[in-house]
Amino acid sequence: MFQIHDIYRPTKPLRRITGPVRVVDAVPFKQVVLIDMNAERQTVPFPVAYPEWIDLLNSKSLELAPDPFLRLTSAPTGLPPGVAQRLKSVIEATSSLSQKPKLLHAPKSLAKEIGTVARSMNLSKRTVKRWVLDWLQAGRNPAAAVREFIEPRADGEEPGKQNRGAKRGARRTKPDSASDAPAHEIRRKCEKAYEVYVKSQRMTWGDAYYEMLISLCDIPEAELNDSQHGLLMDPVLIEKYRPPTWPQCRYVFRKLKKLETAESNGEEPPRGKRGKATDNVPGPGFFEIDATFFQIQLVSRATKSKLVGRPTVYLIVDIYDGVIVGYAVTLENPSWATAALALYNCFSDKGATFARLGLPYSSKDWNCCHLPTMLRADRAELVSNMGMEFPASGVRVEVTPSMTPIAKGTVEGKHSELKRVRPGRFNLPGRFNKIRKRRQTDGKRYAALNILEFERILVEIIMDINGEPVDPRKIPPDAIQDGAKVASRIGFHEWALKNRAGFTRKMGRHFVYEHLLTKANGVVTPLGIKVAGEVFNCDRLREMGYLMTATNAHFDIPISYNPNYAGEVFFFDRAADAWLAAHNVDPEVEQYKMTFAEAKEYRALQILVTEQAALDNHGRRRKKTPVVRAEIQAAVAEKASLGVKTSGSNANIRKNRGNERAAERSAGLNGAVQQPPSSGRRTRSASSTPTLAATTTASPQSAPPSPSGSPVAGPSGTDALALWDEIDPSDAS
Repeated sequence: MFQIHDIYRPTKPLRRITGPVRVVDAVPFKQVVLIDMNAERQTVPFPVAYPEWIDLLNSKSLELAPDPFLRLTSAPTGLPPGVAQRLKSVIEATSSLSQKPKLLHAPKSLAKEIGTVARSMNLSKRTVKRWVLDWLQAGRNPAAAVREFIEPRADGEEPGKQNRGAKRGARRTKPDSASDAPAHEIRRKCEKAYEVYVKSQRMTWGDAYYEMLISLCDIPEAELNDSQHGLLMDPVLIEKYRPPTWPQCRYVFRKLKKLETAESNGEEPPRGKRGKATDNVPGPGFFEIDATFFQIQLVSRATKSKLVGRPTVYLIVDIYDGVIVGYAVTLENPSWATAALALYNCFSDKGATFARLGLPYSSKDWNCCHLPTMLRADRAELVSNMGMEFPASGVRVEVTPSMTPIAKGTVEGKHSELKRVRPGRFNLPGRFNKIRKRRQTDGKRYAALNILEFERILVEIIMDINGEPVDPRKIPPDAIQDGAKVASRIGFHEWALKNRAGFTRKMGRHFVYEHLLTKANGVVTPLGIKVAGEVFNCDRLREMGYLMTATNAHFDIPISYNPNYAGEVFFFDRAADAWLAAHNVDPEVEQYKMTFAEAKEYRALQILVTEQAALDNHGRRRKKTPVVRAEIQAAVAEKASLGVKTSGSNANIRKNRGNERAAERSAGLNGAVQQPPSSGRRTRSASSTPTLAATTTASPQSAPPSPSGSPVAGPSGTDALALWDEIDPSDAS
């Protein structure tokens, strides 16, 4: 009926089998082990009960599918040396699993065996796991792990050919100050620095890195001195000399240290249907969302003399009647965070918006405050890491293909209608054409509206568009009796909410925090909630005992936050059944209204400045070290040439220490304060000071001992009563 390594795909939706699967094993005849053939999201093999599998085959719920690895050879030739070595490693890693087929029936045992193999081969567990899953998906063919080096590429290039590129891994927060040198360019310098500075001179890794930048990167000292910001902060020097970054150097050092320790120890895409976007839409509740840049120059709200650029406008349109149900206008770039503003406006009552803008409308004039059944958008926002969580709200999200604005033509048409020039009604100063011709204005000279004034006018335009009549053929017979009101877009929308209902619902109390704001896990520490490198705190955390509990062990709690404002995050208080705000403990973030990206860049810049300071200090230290060493050697040589020996007697030490302390004393805070000349008071003669100092220096034994064991006078002529010598007896009385 079926064979091992056959591929089946479901003919109807199944609970556990969502796509093509390969039969991996079925020896005990109690369960069939399958593996998902999705190469983008690899998963471990999973079992299906044998009777259930037979029922699926008998009911035609599964059908045979072609094997995509059928033509993949199991013994490729002509591979590059590195790829051939990888293929040998794959064969070695999978050979132990071939001898233990029972592991495929126990996912935990399989994971444990993969970890054992990874440790024995000195490889990452993820790498070995990826090889094993590729091997199983290809029907136990180890060549699947090097498939890209065997099969020809679509662009005609040789398989596996790689162009010279930049370094791999995560990018630094400030890319203009990060070297782009790949690992093979800097490895030799890092290895030499490890041998010379770490092993031979026993420098720390940080000092060895800085020494390598100065000595091994062939950067002239004149250019380092002429640089205004320093090597680590000068993009020109970084681009010219491509020095290694600290993470690159540290990675090579770790590898070398670890090595030392080991030694010592397809198909054509389907075509869409023709027609209008409003066809087959049963009622209101099917929305489209998109962003656009409005071609107008705005000025600052603080002063009209400063330009702030063009605004971003989000529109949400109901496909059924073409009414604009929500909007957002901001100076931020298009993102999920700004799209969430439009979604909140769409789902909430519009009375607060009219009151904030001071417009003479009420909620009845724009009665759009419902959640849709479906929301259609492009790939810009809703496919992002933040937008991927929105479908959990129950709203079905449809993502249109790239570069196909016709897939959401309703909202695209509303953008064009919104930006249409209306002479005599809305003559907006600062407007300019999207594609400007020669000598056409760019709007900067005539800009006069700020963001708030522009939003008022934008809402007026939206209300005007919503008042436009709909297509007469769309008005159903049972709506004619309501008169001309139902013929407008907003009137037809209100009528459809009552007579074509069932596709909308109201927004819940916690909807904004759970589905519109960005969700993450915050780590509770004794200082507060730590999120993205920032710490947030509030009194309620202390009242709930979270901070006290975190002193024993840190723990995670779910939080929500706005990526465009790093001053606060929200956490859920179960006792109060509400989301509460915790504020950033750094007042600078609140003062400058930073976003989370700006706060991350600010922290990275702080670290970069300290690294540059450490490099500068290391450069000064390496120049001063020979001078200090010479001074030490001179002092030792001078003592040796005099032939004297120091006495270890405590009495002599106290006596000598007293002489030295007295020699350091002088008037005016040991000479640090310049005293003005006094008049009418008895002062010590300046000419007597050197004489007394000379006498004391010449014959220290002739002076009577003071009660404290210290001499009476030092080189500057002061003694224990020097402060009282300046007092006139008449003043004391």
